[in-house]
Amino acid sequence: MSHWFHRNPLKSTAFTKFELKKVINKESASKICGEIRLRRSNFLDKLRSAANEPQEIESEFQQYLALFYGFVFDIPENGNTSDNISNSKLRYFERFVWSNSMLNINETIDVADSWFEVLSICVNVALWYMKRGAWISSKDEVRETEAKQIHSALRKAAGIFIFVKENIEKLNGMYEFAGSDMDSKVLDAYITQCIAEAQEITIARAIELKHKPSLISALATETANKYQCCDKLIENFNPLNFEKWRKYFQLKHRFYSAYAYAYLGESLLSEDKCGAAIRACKEGIQCYNMAEELCSKYAKSSGPGFVAKPEQHLFFRRIVPLLDRHLKKAEQENDFIYHQMVPEERPLLEEKASFGLAQPEPFVYPNKFEGWTIAAYKAFDISKTNIVVDFGKPKKGTKSLPPVKEEKVYETDKDPTNHSGCSIS
Repeated sequence: MSHWFHRNPLKSTAFTKFELKKVINKESASKICGEIRLRRSNFLDKLRSAANEPQEIESEFQQYLALFYGFVFDIPENGNTSDNISNSKLRYFERFVWSNSMLNINETIDVADSWFEVLSICVNVALWYMKRGAWISSKDEVRETEAKQIHSALRKAAGIFIFVKENIEKLNGMYEFAGSDMDSKVLDAYITQCIAEAQEITIARAIELKHKPSLISALATETANKYQCCDKLIENFNPLNFEKWRKYFQLKHRFYSAYAYAYLGESLLSEDKCGAAIRACKEGIQCYNMAEELCSKYAKSSGPGFVAKPEQHLFFRRIVPLLDRHLKKAEQENDFIYHQMVPEERPLLEEKASFGLAQPEPFVYPNKFEGWTIAAYKAFDISKTNIVVDFGKPKKGTKSLPPVKEEKVYETDKDPTNHSGCSIS
């Protein structure tokens, strides 16, 4: 099955030593730093493959953040860490260098701030969940259990992106890097894309189970509107980096608008409103033609990303016969029975679906690693260092980073055998 989802590249990062030689005065502190250093490298390496099991990725993710806890949050004398409010004394003692998923690989950001590390790691994990969903959807056949896995992966990704957005205020001055992964508009685009794609799963299942056309139309409308919102969020960024992503949003907006009108036409037919049904189907055909044209523009556009091929997908190809069938039936019944006027204005779509709207899965920072005892925290003695702390002031990195060598996502040329024509039914 041709790839249905567009995916942006993972963020690259520089190796971080976690040495803090002038701060560490006991073996317990040195052991924590060594374990963090090793786990970080191993975890980032696992993110290169969407074929890895989510349980393994989630476990590694939780364990890394738990180990990193003492670099982010204070561990008070009474040992009460339930509120996660106070900053760690170590927050600004290690520098982290990361690239951005949508900017040139040479445009890295260098920040001495542990929160920057946390949020950057979170973005990469959220991107991995998106890639996991695409990896599953590219199989020969995707059954109900796997469709649920795609839906879950996208909801988890959305929840992690929301966590990042809710905490970017902790990064002093990060907003100045337009188009970076810490830009609120970029994060909103990712969040909305994840929710829209999760709703695509719901639409495919609703079609497969032959739910009411009015429900399918409303879901398609909601999804089309979300893609339009994504496009608006990133419209002012550099087209050299963002054009391809925008074209993906635009073609998905037009495509799901076509589906919305197709099922609106079917719903109007069932109510014997043939004139309005004719107008709806013709509007759907126009939307499809625009989506088809945008597929060509998308393939030729500039910018990073793993390219989708929706025009080769059976779910995409199925919409024209569907629209033609509804239009032909509406015209025949109107000519023989109803003789209704075909309105010049396109019929209104129902923009609020009653069921099937996807919700993000909330993400919270995990509890601290058990090795972060009060004694271990005290083993980091910042009074013995003369390091000048810049308190997280970000700057553009001076060194470029190689792109992450991501493993290729499997792709088959077989069409699914189900009713909907979608591989995620």
